[in-house]
Amino acid sequence: MTNIKRTTIATPPASYEAYLYRYTNIPTKQQYVGIHKGSVDDAYKHSSTNTDFQKVFSDSKSKLKFAVEFFGNFNEMRNLEYKILTDSDARNNPLFYNKHNGSPAYKEPDMEKCKEFVRLILSGEFYVGEEPISLHTLMKYLQIRFAHLPGLQKEVKDNIDDANGSTEDCNPVVVLEGRCEDGGDYRIDGNHTVFGADRAKHAINIPVVRIPYDVHKDFTDEEIEKVARLLNAKPKITKISLNNQDGIKDVLRNYEMGISTDSISNTNWLKEYGFSSKTRKSIIKQAQDIIDKEELTKNNRLFINYKAVPHTQTLEDTTEGYKDSKTCAMFMSSGQFAVDRILQTLYAARQSGKKVMVLNMHHPSPEAARQWKMSGQPLWMSVLDYVLGDEFEIQFESMPTTMSDGTK
Repeated sequence: MTNIKRTTIATPPASYEAYLYRYTNIPTKQQYVGIHKGSVDDAYKHSSTNTDFQKVFSDSKSKLKFAVEFFGNFNEMRNLEYKILTDSDARNNPLFYNKHNGSPAYKEPDMEKCKEFVRLILSGEFYVGEEPISLHTLMKYLQIRFAHLPGLQKEVKDNIDDANGSTEDCNPVVVLEGRCEDGGDYRIDGNHTVFGADRAKHAINIPVVRIPYDVHKDFTDEEIEKVARLLNAKPKITKISLNNQDGIKDVLRNYEMGISTDSISNTNWLKEYGFSSKTRKSIIKQAQDIIDKEELTKNNRLFINYKAVPHTQTLEDTTEGYKDSKTCAMFMSSGQFAVDRILQTLYAARQSGKKVMVLNMHHPSPEAARQWKMSGQPLWMSVLDYVLGDEFEIQFESMPTTMSDGTK
């Protein structure tokens, strides 16, 4: 289209279901934001029913900017569209051609709302001083860590004992008043402080932050969990920060809400918790592996670990079966694809006149199998074909990834 004067497309991932786009009328700054389920390269243009935008779009003299801003699954793009349009109140905003603000695919925790709540908690506004430990030992509480840390409880106890029972150096425990269904109070931070102080010989009181019901009543339970995790985000000087298992638990909790493991939302939350980019990817991968294995169990299937007996022998026997006078073969894990091993084997095969190699692949996890099929194998087929040319033929085979668990 000649009226598209500028085009900006974000770098797409290896695979995606949908994308979010934005048209901008350059002279007037008016915008149309939409989503599309499909490829950015297909024939789709827009789905606007706004007459003014349709006139501008069809006018060859118009000056438009087209941008693709996000890629992901369709539900995630719906939520992003909803957030962008709602934040600007697009349906009532003269700078938008959108007639409505969209609709979310699922209720997503409000990050800015949670962060502001944490800021208020840490500001000291709700600090009420010290209270008897006995008020807190039997209180219902939220456990956002993957497990209690007995070592941390002991460290808290020992430090309080060293201070002759004083808890003034402890972070205040955080209590939501009236949060429980029975109207009781609910602790969302400070479990290790409570249990450690309760074991200390001379401790009587602990510092407490109490949040009135009217302040937290509009937060969903999921948002309260996010607040609790933010209170333990990395780095924290006076408490142990979240570990990888805690991050995995958070991703699994989001999955139960309908949020895909590799969503932008999960990445942003893990980043806010203080995890590095490499660790975030590892957490998401491990969470996906847990989900995949649970799904297999539901369908009476097991994931095959070819490093374990008797599957190791099956892998070796299958690989051996590919060998003949013209063909060499080797097995390899997609999680440890080693080009040097391939080249060494090809070098040895060349001496005996073999021109064909079969790479028999197995996978360390369901996610690894999915990634190999989606991007790993196509990439290495192209690379090896380019490097080896007509001198060698490389064939890829894959071992089965699942088997029956024996149940009927």
